Amino acid sequence: MKGMNARILWIAAAAALGAAPAAAETGARMARFAAEAGTGPAAPFLAVIALVGIAAAALAAERAGYLYFRAVRGDRDAFDHMLRLIRDRRIEEARSVADRTDTPFGRIAASLLRIRHGHRPEELQNLLDEAYLREAPEAHRRIPLLAVGANAATLIGLLGTIVGLVLAFEGAAEAPAAGRAAALTSGIAAAMAATGAGLLVAIPALLAHGLLGARADRVVEEIEARLAVLTNLLHHWNRVDQADPYEEEKTGIAERGDRLVDFVTNGEIR
Repeated sequence: MKGMNARILWIAAAAALGAAPAAAETGARMARFAAEAGTGPAAPFLAVIALVGIAAAALAAERAGYLYFRAVRGDRDAFDHMLRLIRDRRIEEARSVADRTDTPFGRIAASLLRIRHGHRPEELQNLLDEAYLREAPEAHRRIPLLAVGANAATLIGLLGTIVGLVLAFEGAAEAPAAGRAAALTSGIAAAMAATGAGLLVAIPALLAHGLLGARADRVVEEIEARLAVLTNLLHHWNRVDQADPYEEEKTGIAERGDRLVDFVTNGEIR
């Protein structure tokens, strides 16, 4: 088995070494083709596709930096710290931790921890909904533009191909008989460059759209899971040692009732 694996590795390495010169030659030919196409009828379309690609790359980099770093930086440690403080009923300190956590979860938690003791459950839910709707959509913001850019690059490439083919056939019809084949071939090759460029931009943009969309969903799910734990703890904190705002009034009524019973029992009230 080990000998077979070694032979497979040797065959794969030999195939890779044998394919390297062909790949290098193909790359050089593609570079020359792109340079020639850049001065042909497809040049304006290639320029627009290049702008779409640059914008998509910048957007993907910004969203990746936000979703993988800024949106979750310190959330785990801050969440654990807040849980310990809330269980100890140190709400003010937990609020300070949330204020220092500059993430969507931290800002939502800071809003929740500003609620007073003795609140009604619907007050906490309304506060949670308001803060969540303010912060959570930021995770998916601008990601759909990557799909728009991918579709735009593909369609622009197809439009460039159609325009290039029309111009190529017109040039072949006007060229001398001996040069028609060459004119048609060069025109078609230049026109196809637009489609190729559009696909080169669209495929990475669609991959980035899928990966970043999945990451945004994951970030939102983590926020929701932590907020569920946090709200349950706040409900428990609100119920523990909660004073009844009508306790004094109820006590006074009970005492007056007891005195009335005593009066009747003693015969003072007939």
